Amino acid sequence: MSTVNQRLTDLFSKNIVVEPSRSSTSMLSQDAGGGLTNVTFSCIFFSDVRKAISNRSKYAFVRELVEFADHAGFEAVCFPERHFHEFGAIYANNAVVAAYFAPLTNHVRLRAAAVSVTLHHPAEIVENWAMVDILSNGRVDLGFGSGWNKPDFVLSPETYENRFKLRDQRIPIIQKLWRGETVDFPGPGGEMFPISVYPRPIQPELNVWYSTFSEQGFERAGSMGYNIFTMLLPDNVNALAKKIGRYRQARAAAGFDPETGIVSLLMHTFVHPDMDWVQHVVSGPFKEYIASSVLPQMKAVGKHFNDSEVDRIVDYSYARYLQTGGIFGPLTDCQRQIDQVIAAGVNDIALLQDFGVEYSAVQQSLEYVGELVNRNRESRHLAG
Repeated sequence: MSTVNQRLTDLFSKNIVVEPSRSSTSMLSQDAGGGLTNVTFSCIFFSDVRKAISNRSKYAFVRELVEFADHAGFEAVCFPERHFHEFGAIYANNAVVAAYFAPLTNHVRLRAAAVSVTLHHPAEIVENWAMVDILSNGRVDLGFGSGWNKPDFVLSPETYENRFKLRDQRIPIIQKLWRGETVDFPGPGGEMFPISVYPRPIQPELNVWYSTFSEQGFERAGSMGYNIFTMLLPDNVNALAKKIGRYRQARAAAGFDPETGIVSLLMHTFVHPDMDWVQHVVSGPFKEYIASSVLPQMKAVGKHFNDSEVDRIVDYSYARYLQTGGIFGPLTDCQRQIDQVIAAGVNDIALLQDFGVEYSAVQQSLEYVGELVNRNRESRHLAG
């Protein structure tokens, strides 16, 4: 007998067509001429991989950053989904993490970045996150990824080979369930059951983020009216700008307002006026972070390296991120990098601070992070 995910694979391989939602819109404001007047900041979590820090201490630090974001005017806090590896081990279920923070926060949105949609039944995803939406009084956003780490698929072995296609098929199904529509799913013996999901979420429409690096992914997200979650890992800012241009063109071609889609960009962040101290503080943990996160992704697509090649990749990645791919150093340097990505079309910057830097150092930097966010928020108000 086939498993639930195998049945879903079979069901969604029958060329079922689901129309994209026309009501999926950005939460950004516009000026009278239709141009964007709002750039938001979010706080994203990925992984603190240090073995000397207990998981309980890591969760306590996440709570400190979430509460800071809630009070400092951030748009969202974003939680990943990670399985069976020390990297990201404390985020095995991002719905549980979000539910914990629902009553501890008042303003910040609780965003998945992202749910590995190929590992879970669509109805299960909606059930879990609908509860979070209720507990948070309607502050849930969901990002969706296809999954990439092969061992994760012990949870759903049948969906690995077709994971990219299945993600695109399952997101509209999740949107339908979120709206309260009934969807037929196979049960025991292949019998079909009409399923509606309860409890009902507060938000009638789900805000969707599509996690992608590729031009095809940007175009897909645009054509479906989704928002985008991305990072500069494979690109420079100029290359990212071209992808964002194709995203907005795809939105327009599909009948969506091309300017209202949100492009969220992950950027490693450590703001402090003393650049020498910044480099001293972030160099070691950042290189360890790169080795534990970037290299496994390369191996997952069949790229393998010897020790000397690994060292060169880590050193290059660190230097590149420090200069052009992250937000590091004094406010003026940080603002310059923010202005560059905004000019490229980014309108939500997701600050990543939990990449292994000593907690006391991050705590010292928070006042400058808050100042940076306030400076940009005040500039937006003046522009508006």
